Amino acid sequence: MNKKDNPRLKNLVIRVNDKEHKEIESKAEKLGLTISEYGRQLMLKGAVLSAEKKDSIQAGGGIDRRTIIGLANNLNQLTRLANQRKELPQIESLLRDIEKIIKEWS
Repeated sequence: MNKKDNPRLKNLVIRVNDKEHKEIESKAEKLGLTISEYGRQLMLKGAVLSAEKKDSIQAGGGIDRRTIIGLANNLNQLTRLANQRKELPQIESLLRDIEKIIKEWS
């Protein structure tokens, strides 16, 4: 479901003092999230999943979630192709690369 199918039309308002606002803003920023994303995850899931900031990715500091999802999708497509053709394509090096990236990201 994308944003157009389920637009966020409701607002929740919470009151915080300056110190609390700075602390919340700092925590969200460290995780690469907006305050809204941070608050939504915390209220819905009871926890916040970390997201790599784009700046650190470009600086070679890690890999973002979107890239890992893309790699997983590519691997899934290769698996389907192998099943359709009843053969295993040469994907061992790709799997090793994916393992390295996942270990770095963890």
